[in-house]
Amino acid sequence: MKKRIFAILSFSFFLVVSCSPVEEVRIGPATGIEINGLSGKQISFKVMVKIENPNRQSFTLRALDLDVLLNGIYIGKIRSTEKVNIPKRSSQVYTFPLSAELKSLSLSIFALTDLFLHRYIDVELKGMAKINSGLMRKTIPINEQEKIQL
Repeated sequence: MKKRIFAILSFSFFLVVSCSPVEEVRIGPATGIEINGLSGKQISFKVMVKIENPNRQSFTLRALDLDVLLNGIYIGKIRSTEKVNIPKRSSQVYTFPLSAELKSLSLSIFALTDLFLHRYIDVELKGMAKINSGLMRKTIPINEQEKIQL
């Protein structure tokens, strides 16, 4: 009888916790970039981003896979190299280790030199992020475009 009551209470607890409203996670702009290495068409770097998680559950960014376009020119792919855990009810700057694989080194250098000739740059990121929180796994599509002043 005690096992049955414990099972019902456990199920009820998980049902209430899983149905609790999920607030939007606020992601701020990048506060810093640190380049770790460059080899051939690979660049390894870290991006520091302020994230505020007001929810009662932590989550982990398992994978990030993004196509990068600068001023409409495809530059390459950015992928995460490590998992990053975002604790519940936290607000701090997190470091995301990333790696970029450039499509073509000459095209990328051309695009980068073109950037310095303009006052603004259009950055477009398309791809997906995979997160998990406990037993829940979710793939979030990303399609962001931003104009950045140089």
